[in-house]
Amino acid sequence: MPKKFHDLSFIAEFLHTVQPFNSIETGALHKLASKLEVAYYVQGKTILSSSPSAGIAIIRKGAVRLADESHKFLDKRSEGELFGHEIFFHGEKKEYIAEAEEDCLLWHLGADDFEKLRSENNLIGEYFSSHLNTRLRAATQVKHNVTQVRDLLKRPPVSVDRRMSIHAVAKKMSAENVSSVLVMCDKKLCGIVTDKDLRQRVLAKALNPDEAIEKVMTVNPMSVAADAGVDATLLMMMRQNYHHLPVMDETGPLGLVTAGDILRAQSEHPLRIVRDIYKQNSIEGLLKLHGRLPSLFERMVNLGRDVEQIGRLVTLITDAFTTRLIQLAEQSLGPAPMRYAWVVFGSQAREEQTARTDQDNGIVLERDTDADEAVYFAKLSDFVCEGLDKLGYVFCPGEIMALNLKWRVSLTRWKQHFDSWIDEPEPKSVMYCSIFFDIRYLYGDKQLVQDLQNHASTRAMENRIFRRFMATNALLHKPPLGFFRRFVQEDDGSHSEGLNLKHRGIVPITDLVRMRALESGIQDANTFRRIELATVSGVMNENDASSLRDALRLINRIRLNHQSTQMMAGEKPTNFVPIEDLSPLLRRNLKAAFMLVAEAQKALASRYQVH
Repeated sequence: MPKKFHDLSFIAEFLHTVQPFNSIETGALHKLASKLEVAYYVQGKTILSSSPSAGIAIIRKGAVRLADESHKFLDKRSEGELFGHEIFFHGEKKEYIAEAEEDCLLWHLGADDFEKLRSENNLIGEYFSSHLNTRLRAATQVKHNVTQVRDLLKRPPVSVDRRMSIHAVAKKMSAENVSSVLVMCDKKLCGIVTDKDLRQRVLAKALNPDEAIEKVMTVNPMSVAADAGVDATLLMMMRQNYHHLPVMDETGPLGLVTAGDILRAQSEHPLRIVRDIYKQNSIEGLLKLHGRLPSLFERMVNLGRDVEQIGRLVTLITDAFTTRLIQLAEQSLGPAPMRYAWVVFGSQAREEQTARTDQDNGIVLERDTDADEAVYFAKLSDFVCEGLDKLGYVFCPGEIMALNLKWRVSLTRWKQHFDSWIDEPEPKSVMYCSIFFDIRYLYGDKQLVQDLQNHASTRAMENRIFRRFMATNALLHKPPLGFFRRFVQEDDGSHSEGLNLKHRGIVPITDLVRMRALESGIQDANTFRRIELATVSGVMNENDASSLRDALRLINRIRLNHQSTQMMAGEKPTNFVPIEDLSPLLRRNLKAAFMLVAEAQKALASRYQVH
């Protein structure tokens, strides 16, 4: 027989740990506690049916099994969790019966009081009316403090007509004290001219200054929208090596943003470190710069930047260190004896690096080497890989590095590698493919890498048997839910117990999305862009895409926050997050993310008939 409570403070204190009641003020929680009734159920006892509604039940002790009318298992709820309300199981709302999985103590809120609570509290109402995907999407929303580009503009743009003489433009730039001007063609932006252009294209070539400015302008310059974030602008400038960008809205140019504007807006920024990297002429100089990364990483995380952009920014810095080491090696060894391309794999290829990473790289050569050529590329690889190791990008435990002669071969031999893996997909071959299909060009001859990617992606699309083996491999990393949706903790022997968010959270998602890329011939390695392209190509529906995207963002956000906290405490960052460090809200949202991943894995297993 249900009974009312007497110690309302005790009940309210517990409700503060239960989502969504943790959003209610203390006074309202005491009022809610007064409406609850307590009941005890022995193991095997039927508690309620979800239809007609009996209100909700909160599990204080024990566990409850949710099953359909035929007693088929749907889910299990344990201490601090709810049932009785409408629940979506695997994306579908179903009626269910709740049974005591073990002896349990429950707190009941009747149907009338439950409806009143929902109607009087918008947050509560929204929680119980939303789908699992909607809740997870809300959990991934982060308030950003990133400045928009328009906020960096200090003055209107200085513009000139395309027919104005070079001499007249130079005088105007001097009078206006600007380092660049926009060139207009019939009131539309058609070019840009900078101080550097005047030096290199006019003075250095002794061009007649009476010529029209259109002779030396950069035609149709890349621009940025006024409402774009500083980070988006930064990425554009870093990728294209631009120092000036026109800022546009629907009316036309609003001004110019420069690298200096960004550097002044933020005291420590990835662009500054990248520029400083390319100025260094020794490993020692690079080491000093690498020491600035922990504080930069903490700042990016704590400012609330999007996890996708954090991954790209961290990776761009790694790319810069790698590229500069290659350049220093070439300066020491002399020009390469043939065309070659430096490629990266894994998280660096996907542009998804965090504070903890090793190196995965290789070289694609134009052709097989003779003895002298082999020595050159061996020395280059040694210099770069050992330099990266000194900088904290430790040697790959699996030796997936250009140091390894196996991954420093001609384009033909790289194609043979992929052919053998695809034609004979035994376990080691499949493991290699899970690494090498995440490939990105970094330095050298880009066409070599493009030829390799075209070959590998075409072969993968044509061979369903190979993809079935890849699907089997993708299902090896399971989300840490256990059979009854309880978290499964892991321990690597050197860290405290916790959730391995990389191998049990991030890797399952990247594996799933890689499968979609293989199915549709997508060559982009970044997981978020793969999701977008897979949706456009029709191999992934928008609902599945949103689920995986939101799950990846949430899991990565928790991992990044944990690594930032560790670094601020002077500890080495890890991928293990102790459950006790997570709030009840985060635990529930993380659980929802893992469940969505588990459902996607089940769909993959069904598609390829993997059991």
